[in-house]
Amino acid sequence: MIESVPSLAVTLAQIRALAEERQLTAAEMLDVEDLAARTGVPPEVVAGLLRGEDAAEAAPGETARRRAAFLCARSRDAAGHPYRAADIAEAIGAAPRVITDLVAGRAGNQPSEAELLRIAAFFGRDPGFLTDTPAQAVSRALQPVLRSLDHVSGGDMMAELVGRYGLVSLSTRNTTPGKPLTRTQETLLLGMITGILSSEGAS
Repeated sequence: MIESVPSLAVTLAQIRALAEERQLTAAEMLDVEDLAARTGVPPEVVAGLLRGEDAAEAAPGETARRRAAFLCARSRDAAGHPYRAADIAEAIGAAPRVITDLVAGRAGNQPSEAELLRIAAFFGRDPGFLTDTPAQAVSRALQPVLRSLDHVSGGDMMAELVGRYGLVSLSTRNTTPGKPLTRTQETLLLGMITGILSSEGAS
């Protein structure tokens, strides 16, 4: 069963309202390239959706094939290498040509609906990844951002995390040498950590 997701307009309104309330920069949370990489929606379409524009929708079968092809072409294994078509094909019980034709966009050996679902599962995605409209996909990808903002208490989150979960320390350095995280980036990071630790504690 595919979990429903709020409309993109609702999700964006909530993010912007919470960001303003916490004196954060909403624009930093709406990274076009990151959203495109996580949804399979082209960056230009993501940018338009964030501006409130409508996006053209392909037929459901075509959307599923495009998203599955995106996963096969863009995903990386634990070592950071692209997956081989033969390995994906073996995992889903298909011939390698099915994967190569899918990625190349050739009309030849297209995967069945069941094989598309197995491709999504192989890459750790639920069926909704294949069938969401562009707006639904972006809204779904923004839910962790929204949850992060919900976890922000406005106090010293770093001290709260260290105390509540017995962490020794937290490093919030930017990946760019000598450049600290912005307050918005730090808040999102710590909010996500809080959400993960809270979920693990509940389970």
